[in-house]
Amino acid sequence: LPDYPIADIDVGQDPPLLDDGDAREAMRRAKANGRLLARSFYDVYLSDADSSPPQLVYVKEDCDPLNTEHLFFLSVYPQRASDLPEDRREQGFDRFWFDFHRQGAFVGDTCAVLFPLPDYPVAGFRTGQRLENGEGNLWRAEFSADPELHRAAYRMVAGREPAARSVFDVHVIDGGLIYVKEPCARADTEARFFLHAVPERAGDLPEAQREFGFANLDFAFFLRGARFDGRCVARVALPEYPVASVRTGQFVSGVGEVWRIEFAVE
Repeated sequence: LPDYPIADIDVGQDPPLLDDGDAREAMRRAKANGRLLARSFYDVYLSDADSSPPQLVYVKEDCDPLNTEHLFFLSVYPQRASDLPEDRREQGFDRFWFDFHRQGAFVGDTCAVLFPLPDYPVAGFRTGQRLENGEGNLWRAEFSADPELHRAAYRMVAGREPAARSVFDVHVIDGGLIYVKEPCARADTEARFFLHAVPERAGDLPEAQREFGFANLDFAFFLRGARFDGRCVARVALPEYPVASVRTGQFVSGVGEVWRIEFAVE
């Protein structure tokens, strides 16, 4: 207590805003539908198709109340930047903050946190809990909104000879590229990917890109790919106009390229 004379003390605790029965049911249905998006400090699931609006369900077994004290953050990356409000299109994502008291509940020894998603198609998420005083994150995870999409991409190219081999094998199929690395760890996907598509006709490029001679399709892995079964797979669409060749690889800003390959697109 302070070292000055105290006249009165007011102590209390806000009641939780999320009913533990609702949290239990959301957690049960999320686990049953099998749409586990990420394993981290909290496991993160996408709610089943009947939920409206869809929501993320955060689950932590054997949860300590201390695990609920830090503020949650969530960045939602849409498939189309035009779905964002105009003032957020340049940054490319929606950012949300929420706390356990408002969005979570204890279900026995388990913490469950529910957060409703925007109503536009989502490409990926970055989420975690922020430590106080800006000292960093308790945990952070970034992941695709649809891992099954990338499982399907892998099935398309499994057993085929890639167009080019490097740290990742790169396949050309159905107007796009499929990147595959197996075995693969999280560290293999942290560096940003660069992808430069060189058109057969320079006039097909948007005017702002003609001086460079290629379309810049750089991407972060979690927005175009997923890790599963010990492998990493990403799929990126190429421009609709004829592409002569591509240069691709990974780079670290301020350091340089991690790997690089160039090949013709037949």
